[in-house]
Amino acid sequence: MDKQVTRKKPLALVVDDDFSLRLSMRAALIKADFDVLEAESGPQALDLFQSDRPNLILLDVIMPEMDGFETCTKIRKMPGGNDVQILMVTGLDDVESIELAFEAGANDFVSKPLNWLLLGYKAKYMLRAGRAFHDLNQSKKRLQKTQEIARIGNWEIILSSNEFHCSPDACRLLGYTQCDAGMSLKDFLAPVVDEDHGQVEKKFDYAFNHRQPFSLHYRIQLDDKKERHILNQAEIIYNESDQPEIMMGVIQDVTKMKLAEEEIRQLAFYDSLTGLANRWLFQNRLEHEASKAKRQNETFAMLFLDLDHFKRINDSYGHTVGDILLQNSAKILQECIRNSDTICRQKEEELETNISRFGGDEFIILLSNIKSPESAAVIARRIIKEMPVVHNIKGNLISITTSIGISVYPTDGTEPEILLKNADYAMYQAKEAGRNIFKFYDKSLNKAAIERFSLENDLVKAMEREEFLVFYQPILDLASRKIVGAEALIRWLHPHKGMIQPGSFIPLAEDSGLIIKINKWLIETICRQNNEWAKAGVGPVRISFNLSGYQLEVQNLIKTIKENLEKYSIEPKNLVVEITESVLLQDSQDTISILQDIKDLPLKIALDDFGTGYSSLSYLAAFNADTIKIDRSFIMGCTLNESNLVIIKAIIAMGKSLDMNVIAEGIETEEQLELLNSLGVQEGQGFYFKPPVSHDEFGALLKKGAL
Repeated sequence: MDKQVTRKKPLALVVDDDFSLRLSMRAALIKADFDVLEAESGPQALDLFQSDRPNLILLDVIMPEMDGFETCTKIRKMPGGNDVQILMVTGLDDVESIELAFEAGANDFVSKPLNWLLLGYKAKYMLRAGRAFHDLNQSKKRLQKTQEIARIGNWEIILSSNEFHCSPDACRLLGYTQCDAGMSLKDFLAPVVDEDHGQVEKKFDYAFNHRQPFSLHYRIQLDDKKERHILNQAEIIYNESDQPEIMMGVIQDVTKMKLAEEEIRQLAFYDSLTGLANRWLFQNRLEHEASKAKRQNETFAMLFLDLDHFKRINDSYGHTVGDILLQNSAKILQECIRNSDTICRQKEEELETNISRFGGDEFIILLSNIKSPESAAVIARRIIKEMPVVHNIKGNLISITTSIGISVYPTDGTEPEILLKNADYAMYQAKEAGRNIFKFYDKSLNKAAIERFSLENDLVKAMEREEFLVFYQPILDLASRKIVGAEALIRWLHPHKGMIQPGSFIPLAEDSGLIIKINKWLIETICRQNNEWAKAGVGPVRISFNLSGYQLEVQNLIKTIKENLEKYSIEPKNLVVEITESVLLQDSQDTISILQDIKDLPLKIALDDFGTGYSSLSYLAAFNADTIKIDRSFIMGCTLNESNLVIIKAIIAMGKSLDMNVIAEGIETEEQLELLNSLGVQEGQGFYFKPPVSHDEFGALLKKGAL
């Protein structure tokens, strides 16, 4: 263990009989800042583990002499073997092999072929998890010993019969040498000092009568006349029928042991990162609140919060920064609740249980016994206002917003699961409406859900009925106003709803997986129609199309593009793939590889809607695109808004410095055209020249040659 404590870098042991795989794993781990040892067999791995005590072992399953399962089992039996993190590397993907890996003592497994980009991250995560597990085990051992020394005791009241029971340790803690079966609550509270006695009795009576948990400190005086500080905490345990069954408490001398006891409670009921109530405690409180509201004819509200674009921040800056941002966000939520007039009637120590970290970047706030839904809106507005502060985290200036969904009992449901689902649904409605806002759940949203389901069914039939169309918006050389290309835009001509824009059906197609067929259809249609223009003597022309990033690795795009280029005699230079930053945000080796294969065809790649996504500059530097398309939101206000103009100039300068073509989208006025011309923008498109037109209309425009 001394070697692990003093070494500067974590040590990984790679065990595989395949030399080339060992080299590849070694390279990935060194890149992730590990020192690496290698072993080509199980026995050699056992020797290296005994001598060097690595922090992490990557262990192949299939090896001669001694397989990975046996090697793993033997390592676990060696001194220090329980502390090391073991990752099984296997070409087997059957359930039995996975079960054998875990039975042998593996912490995790990964299947071949390996994703080298993610292997280093997985290794770091496992190392962090191993340290946390080791620290937790050490903490639990110390805590158990501390409890024995501190003589922590427990008590309980059977609520149906008012029977009181007290553990022997609790009796001794209170100064009783014997704990008789007939000990009462009065006897239990007898050692409380006079100054605290009235408050303690009142607290007990209130908690018992209202079936509420409590946490209070008070002093007791024993026969030796010494005062001791006692922490007494109680929770209500509910039975399967959601009825309060037991009031269970823990009594502890916190004169020396307060911190140790708090750890017990934190582990059980609170999130370790933020200190907020965890999912288990929230669900318990929600069920209790629903039962109480039903009995007492009360109204309560639930706020379901999700941090906007948190995954992007996590991916861009790392999990450490993401964790700190979660902690900061939790503090803001607590302050918003404490400052709210709606909640101020409740005591501060009870407020913690009203806010929960539900998981990931999701938080839930439970508001008890509100007078009207507007009370929930007051808090939601406060959160929306206070959340977007700038956080300086490890030198990174980061701001975060939140989308909030609100459900109200009993209007939006009477069962806890329904209320939670409806609040979650309302939160997604807030995101779809633009984020950084709150939305109440409303039964009319059910109608929207039905309409969405109907549209999904129609979408499946649309391909068979040939209801999709491709429109073309001309792209012009701004100096000469000659047509140099077009952007292909898919439309859905619904037999009853008319023309449907892609923003309304592409997300549905992605959810259903139909986007794979639509992408193939779009590529073939563009190539076929370009071939028709060529035969008519006006083409072919450069056509760009937006590529959905849905499951790129299974779409077999390279084959589809190659086949259609060859089938319709289209040169690669006349087909441009437009991608948004969401495609790059997938951050997988498969995605990057596919985009590189597209460039190798060779096709050009354009970054669409540039400047509107998160971390645009970082992705521009990371991926060698050929064209930047300035988003229309900057173009529309460029003649009136100075900040838009500054951004446009910066994008143009970047494009020129990286030898990239720059296209301006959404040109609508002569003034915008003149300004962009003066700034040196090469190409543009927009309603000022022409809206998207049909295949035949665009062919006619090609005959004219300019607009």
